Amino acid sequence: MLSTRPAVRTTWIGLLLNLLLGAAKTTAGWALGSKVLIADGMHSLLDLLTDIAVLIGFSMAGRPEDDTHLYGHHKFASLAKFFVGGILIVFSIALVISALLGLRSDALLPKPGMAAVVAVISLLVKEALFQWTRRVARRLNSDLLLANAWHHRSDSISSLGVSLALVGIYLGGPSWAFLDSAVTLVFGCYLVFEASRIFRRACADLLDAAPEREIIEDLREHILPTPGALAYHDFRVRRVGDFFEIDLHLQVDPSLTVERGHEIAGEVKRRLCQQHPEVSKALIHIEPANPQHIKTRGIFDIDSK
Repeated sequence: MLSTRPAVRTTWIGLLLNLLLGAAKTTAGWALGSKVLIADGMHSLLDLLTDIAVLIGFSMAGRPEDDTHLYGHHKFASLAKFFVGGILIVFSIALVISALLGLRSDALLPKPGMAAVVAVISLLVKEALFQWTRRVARRLNSDLLLANAWHHRSDSISSLGVSLALVGIYLGGPSWAFLDSAVTLVFGCYLVFEASRIFRRACADLLDAAPEREIIEDLREHILPTPGALAYHDFRVRRVGDFFEIDLHLQVDPSLTVERGHEIAGEVKRRLCQQHPEVSKALIHIEPANPQHIKTRGIFDIDSK
């Protein structure tokens, strides 16, 4: 099973950076009289909530089974992803609404030069954090960490709009202030789309929806190559947090002993978990490979018919 330690370390670094950037932008915005920079700083501080939710999700998901959670705690990761996706949708929609309202405002932002420098630094840091977090999430196949990566992207997009507006005002005067709202509107709509996708996947996980077809086929291909595995049916997969749980009915030679059938099932499980560390559990029911058990919906080895 994959370790969550790199994901937790990445999230802690993101939390500390959000704290530093939020405090810096809020303080600079207050000192320079820039309301838009203050709002950007508050956005970074609010990102702390999602970082904390992700840390709680990873912490709870890593706990073993107990008397009240007989199937483990992995769904806490899905619940945390649901929370992060919901927050990201709310902030993305708020970003779009604020951009639409901002298009009607011609307010001049005072001292745009220094404020723009702060916003650009924030943009570079948050974009680098997004790229790094997304890379770690893809390596670990962690949807929860990927959801948090997109929340970092929302902050970098916010900083991008602020940076363009402040630089535009600095170079061209108040007539260029519309850049803030125009750029933020475009990227805000993009974020609404990404946030909705994260939220839908979290809902699917909580409702035990099957994963993508290619994932299912990739898992199935390790069953029949196992020596002694003649056929199988009722193959099911569900995502539990950042992991998968599998159960299936495996047919073996009816003349084999129970012990030998158990060994074949154990080998199938070993292959599945070895080739796919994201598989946390594989429950395999052994059946004799006779006509009444090899069903029409089953998958079988042609050579064994």
